[in-house]
Amino acid sequence: MRRLFGVAGVVGVMLLWAPSTAQAVTIGPTCGTCGSHATSFDITFAQINASTGIYDVTIAANYIGPTFDWTYVAALGISVSGAKVEGITVQSVPDGQLTSSWSTFSGVLNAGGCADNNGDQFACIQYTGSTPPFGASRPGPDTWVLRIDFDTTSALNLANLTGSFKALFTDANGNKNESLLSETYTTSVTPTTGGSPTTGTAPEPTSLVLLGSGLVLAHQRLRRRRVNA
Repeated sequence: MRRLFGVAGVVGVMLLWAPSTAQAVTIGPTCGTCGSHATSFDITFAQINASTGIYDVTIAANYIGPTFDWTYVAALGISVSGAKVEGITVQSVPDGQLTSSWSTFSGVLNAGGCADNNGDQFACIQYTGSTPPFGASRPGPDTWVLRIDFDTTSALNLANLTGSFKALFTDANGNKNESLLSETYTTSVTPTTGGSPTTGTAPEPTSLVLLGSGLVLAHQRLRRRRVNA
């Protein structure tokens, strides 16, 4: 009976540890529209309420290349295929900047910045403060957290999301630099190199059960050996 409780305890702890409601993708630093910014974006979806379409989306910009004084992330946009955006609130912005300096838009991100409406497909955030530099800059990493309300009453399938991600880079004065980064993503692909979106995977419950059972059995054998000795 004690062994059974031991197995249940170990497996229970491991299941609590497993991030079953979060999924991540990485875009860049090399991709068709990444340009020479040498920046990768880690994007994580975390469900806030199981009965609603509200998710915290964390976007982290990691600057991989050398320091360029003209490289500033001025706006970001993300969409989920088949789900419109009903509302966006800013949870956090890069260190050293004010949340009030960033504005949210439910619409689209284009070369001129965020724009409202246009199908409400994108959750978009843009630096709209009055103090340069007009965006987040190196060395970073820089992180934004958006709480997005999608127009769905059922949970999104985080293991198989598709959508688009966009990023607008500018110089210190807010002038667009190079092309708009615009890439599609999916959370169901196998991790690859060369700039394709990649996924972070969580351990499956079955694997956790097997691992937990093995640990408990190994512990019991070690105890027996000590008693026999």
